[in-house]
Amino acid sequence: MGNQLKFVQMSLGCDPEFFFKRNGKVCGAEKVLPENGLVSKDSYDTSGKFIIDGVQAELNPEPNTCRANLGNEIGRCFRTLMNKIKEDPSLSVDFSQMATLTKKELNSLSEKAKTFGCAPSHNTYTKKESSIKLDGTKALSRAAGGHIHIGKFNNKYDTSKIYTDVNWALETPERMVPLLDILVGNTCVLVDKSPDGIKRRKHYGRAGDYRTPKHGLEYRTLSNFWLQAYPLMSLVMGLTRTAVLILANSRDNDAIEKSIVSQVKPLHIKKAINNCDFDLAYKNFKKIEDPLIEVVGGGYSYPLNENTINEFHHFITQPLGYWFKHDPVKHWASLPDGHSCGWETFAMKQVREDMKISNLTDKVMSKYNTRRMITV
Repeated sequence: MGNQLKFVQMSLGCDPEFFFKRNGKVCGAEKVLPENGLVSKDSYDTSGKFIIDGVQAELNPEPNTCRANLGNEIGRCFRTLMNKIKEDPSLSVDFSQMATLTKKELNSLSEKAKTFGCAPSHNTYTKKESSIKLDGTKALSRAAGGHIHIGKFNNKYDTSKIYTDVNWALETPERMVPLLDILVGNTCVLVDKSPDGIKRRKHYGRAGDYRTPKHGLEYRTLSNFWLQAYPLMSLVMGLTRTAVLILANSRDNDAIEKSIVSQVKPLHIKKAINNCDFDLAYKNFKKIEDPLIEVVGGGYSYPLNENTINEFHHFITQPLGYWFKHDPVKHWASLPDGHSCGWETFAMKQVREDMKISNLTDKVMSKYNTRRMITV
């Protein structure tokens, strides 16, 4: 099966959030990080850092056109943070997507930290702004997002059409964001099964949420779940790039885009994402699965392809804690070069091996049950 997409790199970035805890209780990031942020000393430049974002801490890695290199940059940032944590044994990092402050802690924070500082998002379905309508000076709960940034291509030495088409796709949110919801948002409902997701999406990170910064497009639907492990980040960024390339390749002829979008109803995608409805998300996914594989073939640059799709189905049968038992900070800080351990490698090694074990167990249990029936 051949790949129908003209491939081109694009800038991939992110600004995921997380929480600090002191002696097991959530504390404001302003009590841990410098006012101007904690710069990654191990980065290639000074742009990779952790900043204060209200109660939460936010990671701002240097964007990259390569998923693996972006993973390497995140790893460098977390090595710096790990050294910071070692200085204070009472300090820890919490990667939950929802956290609750004590009243005492909230009252001890600055007014700036208490306030929900996010500028409103746009929503492609409601055509209205999406904003958090809670009073940050009173609300004890906070949510952590995992927003994805996609950058336009700006290279005066290469003006080939596919690069121009990628820029066009990012400037066309009315078509780009629904496609991101189908390929990224809906798919991630199958992966991120945390019960906190429903609570978070009552006010934040709903289907169709986006912004249009100068650099391109910010997709604001996901939680920070993918920050738990590099293969998850690799999967999310790969799906994001797949969605952009599908639209970029559909500028003059929308047959490829329609082959995906026409399979599902927007209402079903919105419901699956906003309600974190696994069963509905799976039905949606099954409808786009064959057209997606038809488009990407066995291309290794696409995380869900004909070589990994069966592994993905097995992967989502288990919670993330089954696959990733490590401490996320230590995981990122000790990450080897990302080119050797991304989603595709993880799927074809760890997940595939687990599939073999599961199949073997099923066969053994089947024989046991058969013998038991005969004996009885």
